[in-house]
Amino acid sequence: MTRTTSTVFLAALLAVGAGAVGCDRGGAASGAPSPSASASVNRQQLLALGQEWVQCLRDHGLPRMPDADLSPEGYLQFPPQGGYEWKTDLRSHPGAIEACKSIEDRYPPTAFRPKAELSSEDVRKLGEYARCIREHGIPEFPDPNAAGEFDLTGTPLADGVPPQRMNPAAQACRQVWSGDVRIHDNGGGANGGKK
Repeated sequence: MTRTTSTVFLAALLAVGAGAVGCDRGGAASGAPSPSASASVNRQQLLALGQEWVQCLRDHGLPRMPDADLSPEGYLQFPPQGGYEWKTDLRSHPGAIEACKSIEDRYPPTAFRPKAELSSEDVRKLGEYARCIREHGIPEFPDPNAAGEFDLTGTPLADGVPPQRMNPAAQACRQVWSGDVRIHDNGGGANGGKK
């Protein structure tokens, strides 16, 4: 079964908008005001659920995971503290992701700010990012599709990209694309995620 591994929680749960410090996904795709997360769930309940997820991650190898917080609009976020890149750390702890998935599955659909649509310029930059990844040790890495996603199914990478290959390549290509990287594979390996 195909799933979005770059976002075991990131695609459905967390994506970073430009300049955001937590899991804020940027503005609404249409440019219209997006509805508040509090419309479907109590803010305290949402914050408690976010903190439960944080505690689970801490218990499974991420002791520096920042506390959950709510944006002024009521969206759940996890603002990094002291320069700690928790998303990078989380990618190196797949067991923590799996252990805490049952909590993450309880998030309401409106828990996070809706992700903005990619512009044609963004898709072009993601194409450059794919070329960079290929040049840095993953020659079989595909170009993005029209939605800006990297679909690895049907490629030699279909079972995932091992972290020892993906992490250095993603780090080297950070200057090309620093936004969210959505990778679809069969669920067997690491992902690009947010670099």
